[in-house]
Amino acid sequence: MNVLVLDDNLLRLKTFREKLIGHSVTLVETSKDAISQLMSHEWDFIFLDHDLGGKEMVASCDGTGFEVAEWLSNHSDRKPKNIVIHSFNPTGARNMKNVLPEAQVAPGCWLTL
Repeated sequence: MNVLVLDDNLLRLKTFREKLIGHSVTLVETSKDAISQLMSHEWDFIFLDHDLGGKEMVASCDGTGFEVAEWLSNHSDRKPKNIVIHSFNPTGARNMKNVLPEAQVAPGCWLTL
């Protein structure tokens, strides 16, 4: 399974990699890198964080996971079947879910994979 993970927290990224052993996992820390990966590869699963760049509880704008969610909603041919929003920002997660209604919202899911 090809898995893309967007998060800026190095401990979370390490945990995702450890929990997803046996799968092809690509870790990215920016919305731009996530979109680049989505444009150039097919993904079975994607995990999206909202707040990036070391910031917390930010508004949904460019440079956040919301930018990736919007991009996916506008490029359905590149959208993986499995999308998990794992942000602890409730407003940001809700905004992402509004543009990706098929996504699952699971804050802290990397702890239980």
